Amino acid sequence: MERMRNRKDEKIIELYIEHFFSMAQIGEQTDLSVSKVCDILEKYGIKRRNRSEAISNLNITKYKKHPFLIKKTLSTEDEKLKLAGIMLYWGEGTKNGNTVAFSNSNPEMIVVFLRFLRVVCGISDDRLKALLHIYQDHDDDELKSFWVKKTGIPEKNFYKSFVHGVKTGTYKQNSKYGTISLRYSDKKLLHTINDWILEYAKYLVHKPL
Repeated sequence: MERMRNRKDEKIIELYIEHFFSMAQIGEQTDLSVSKVCDILEKYGIKRRNRSEAISNLNITKYKKHPFLIKKTLSTEDEKLKLAGIMLYWGEGTKNGNTVAFSNSNPEMIVVFLRFLRVVCGISDDRLKALLHIYQDHDDDELKSFWVKKTGIPEKNFYKSFVHGVKTGTYKQNSKYGTISLRYSDKKLLHTINDWILEYAKYLVHKPL
């Protein structure tokens, strides 16, 4: 039979279950130690979160990092966009680490990949960051203004541009806008995209000619 809860215990359980607070956050609000909060949750048989759930909830409640939300019902156009995004990341994306990172100098590819992140993956725009790779004879302000307009990412979400040394040849024609690296720090989303890549790779590689 479930134990009767007093008002203070009820508040602790509410903060943990309904508001997704961590035990440390609950302790700060109630002047209790983490071990005491843990004891109260165990007393009422409240199931502890696993590490992944704990990190996700802490990002939301403490750091205001809203989670991504994969679009479940995709139109025909959405399916095409999903495939395009997966193929782009397969070719140009960073597969390891904790961050979805995609770099390219082609504005159209960047626009398509961003649309994939926003429409299919349901990312939170305020967590989207960007880094420009430019050369010494590029105009940093001009290029940043170009990419802000092209991507819809506010300038405050751009890191300080990385300026490479002088380069000779035709790079200025081939990379007149520099190279932009899109960054979205979310290990779970990275794993999701990598799983999609593996899924499509198995299908495409083993499909009969």
